[in-house]
Amino acid sequence: NVDFTGEKVNRGQTLAMVYSPQLVTAQEELLQANSIKNSQPELFEAAKQKLRNWKISDNTISKILSTGKPIQKFSITADVSGIVTAKKVALGDYVDRGMPLYEIADLSSVWVLFDVYENDMAWVKVGDKINYTIQSIPGENFEGTISFLDPIINPETRVASARIEVKNTNNKLKPEMFASGIVQNNITK
Repeated sequence: NVDFTGEKVNRGQTLAMVYSPQLVTAQEELLQANSIKNSQPELFEAAKQKLRNWKISDNTISKILSTGKPIQKFSITADVSGIVTAKKVALGDYVDRGMPLYEIADLSSVWVLFDVYENDMAWVKVGDKINYTIQSIPGENFEGTISFLDPIINPETRVASARIEVKNTNNKLKPEMFASGIVQNNITK
């Protein structure tokens, strides 16, 4: 149901429909256990729990029990609202249990990451203010506060990451934009 990256989705929205032979079998087990639930209630509860482990809701389980028939296709719904940043399947693809079908990012709040060179690490701390610009938004200046400073230096580039968190209410900032910034710091002797 979601065909391309960049599409906005809402939590609970149907992303795809899937058919799973294992899920049909689990439903048939539930229906069989339902017929003997008075004599073996533990088996009935175990069959229901097996479906819950597949993230099948209690309402859907009740529907299966009331109709007496397994559901052939199940909808996969979005766990979060956001923008589809990666589509990992195509129509007709086989998927494995637990395999991600889409990547969805909530871009209302983003991280801006800065490289801090090893020889500058002594001058940069969590809580410092950064004045920065975004290359694709010329003429506009931004300010943020460092909320995290990576304690590990990348051995290949000899830099650590400094992170600021930004509210992106007007969706101006996009993933992978290039930013450059200056940390304001008073150096005293």
